[in-house]
Amino acid sequence: MTRAISNTLAALARSLEAQGYAVPRVAGFLMQCLFTMFAEDVELLPRESFTQLLERLREQPVHFVDAVTALWRNMNAGGYDARLMIKLKRFNGGLFSHIDPIPLTAAQIEWLLDAARQDWRFVEPAIFGTLLERAL
Repeated sequence: MTRAISNTLAALARSLEAQGYAVPRVAGFLMQCLFTMFAEDVELLPRESFTQLLERLREQPVHFVDAVTALWRNMNAGGYDARLMIKLKRFNGGLFSHIDPIPLTAAQIEWLLDAARQDWRFVEPAIFGTLLERAL
């Protein structure tokens, strides 16, 4: 699983960097995405909720930034998320204290979907940094 995810993330990271996004911004954005995938698989978020959101956004990528911003704000502060139809608890740790998602194309969202479809339950959160290093 780790190699498949790192290859997918590398393709996405290269694509974003080719568009002119700075490596630190890409890394921060991908870290937030990875944690959100982990959160849904360990049921800190409803199962498949982020994956299903990405599936909807792939069809309408123009809404990606707004949808992800709203979700991550609610994860940061706690509160009701209309897209997931659930009240979220506050996620501590500061990962979502700075939210600056990168606009994605449908193809780029598909790369995120490839990663989101993996089972993140058994991935140690400490490996996220390693995955990002491989991707970047």
